[in-house]
Amino acid sequence: MAFFDEFSQKAKAFANVATEKTKEAVDTAKLTAAIIAEQRELDKSCRAIGEWFTTAYEGEIPDEVADLVASVKASREKIAELQETRRKAGGDNGVERACPLCGTMSGGKFCPQCGAPMGD
Repeated sequence: MAFFDEFSQKAKAFANVATEKTKEAVDTAKLTAAIIAEQRELDKSCRAIGEWFTTAYEGEIPDEVADLVASVKASREKIAELQETRRKAGGDNGVERACPLCGTMSGGKFCPQCGAPMGD
């Protein structure tokens, strides 16, 4: 009987270690998910700041970001030209909607800014 008692104690110890490792893995997974969610919120906030800065900022643009702001403005102008060309070619139904996620105006099925579905 001593063999079974010793075996039983070792099995309990092993089960306790396995339970603890599983709990640690679950806790790590929860922390990882929380980090990813917070990173998404940070990215969304930074994107909103960038959108505001490149569209509404009226002060002198700092030299550190002047090239980036110029690039954004050039891209917006190019997009407007391409949308106008598409509209004239009949490939655009002319109905633009605001993206439910980021607010970007688009006539497509998906937001060109964040990729979210534009809805029906």
